[in-house]
Amino acid sequence: MMGRRYQVLQLSLFSCAERACLHLPRRSLVQAEDLKCETLELKLEEDRVFTEYEQVPKKRVDSLLTTATLPENAERNRFRDVVPYEENRVELVPNKENNTGYINASHIKAMIRGEEWHYIATQGPLANTCGDFWQMIWEQGVNVIAMVTAEEEGGRSKSHRYWPKLGSKHNSATYGKFKVTTKFRTEYNCYATTGLKVKHLLSGQERTVWHLQYTDWPEQGCPEYVPGFLSYLEQIQSVRRHTNSMLDTSKSLNPPVVVHCSAGVGRTGVVILAELMISCLEHNEPVEVPTMLSELRQQRMLMVQTISQYKFVYQVLIQFLKNSRLI
Repeated sequence: MMGRRYQVLQLSLFSCAERACLHLPRRSLVQAEDLKCETLELKLEEDRVFTEYEQVPKKRVDSLLTTATLPENAERNRFRDVVPYEENRVELVPNKENNTGYINASHIKAMIRGEEWHYIATQGPLANTCGDFWQMIWEQGVNVIAMVTAEEEGGRSKSHRYWPKLGSKHNSATYGKFKVTTKFRTEYNCYATTGLKVKHLLSGQERTVWHLQYTDWPEQGCPEYVPGFLSYLEQIQSVRRHTNSMLDTSKSLNPPVVVHCSAGVGRTGVVILAELMISCLEHNEPVEVPTMLSELRQQRMLMVQTISQYKFVYQVLIQFLKNSRLI
């Protein structure tokens, strides 16, 4: 009985700490972060996250999948059972090759402390959809692509290569109406950063796009080195801030970050959920992981596909809090 009362007290203190953190001195802030960390660890240890995860509906019950399930778009879907909802699918400008303007991609939006976070969650491009992919990047004003897969894993294609290798002829390749040139590639322990120049062949306009590929995700399960994944999320955030600061103020100051793995729901969901929950921690907002996951699944089905991925998000948040305590 005492153990149960202690847990209830801990959880109530957790929410109180979140509300009061902005007004606490440094020492109290550290104590509040310690309490958050302990609460998250307790959930993991007692395996309460399993029940929490299972209670979140995997998809919307009233969802329309009209364009995604048209016969002419079947070959544009990597997986038949992972497609975007009609109301928030990314719509391309239609052309004669793609007269419905379809791509397997979903707008994902979340509000944290009055700030809108905007992503596009999408599947790894297929050989026949690379032109569509770059059309989406161009039309949506995307500056950052986060890729959370290798091109091939376990002998199976996860994502067709949609950018040229450094050292290939002229470092350039053409995809539909776009010429993509690789300018540089920098490799770190767990990820690689590549600078791409994208040219719209009809208008002659050029833009820079940053490609951030996480390279340490195992074929089975989740990354063992949590600090490495956290450094990848920090790189996404850093590059987003940099590119947003360079934007023309007459245009959108909050362009979406494109995140993709293979199906665009599992690892993609982990990146988006973890980044959003870290923002909640930074702004002393309630850390309601299942609520946020539910919001994501209302916008794209099956986000965060497995319980191991869901637990991994908790591990990332705990690591973030431990890192914050050391600063």
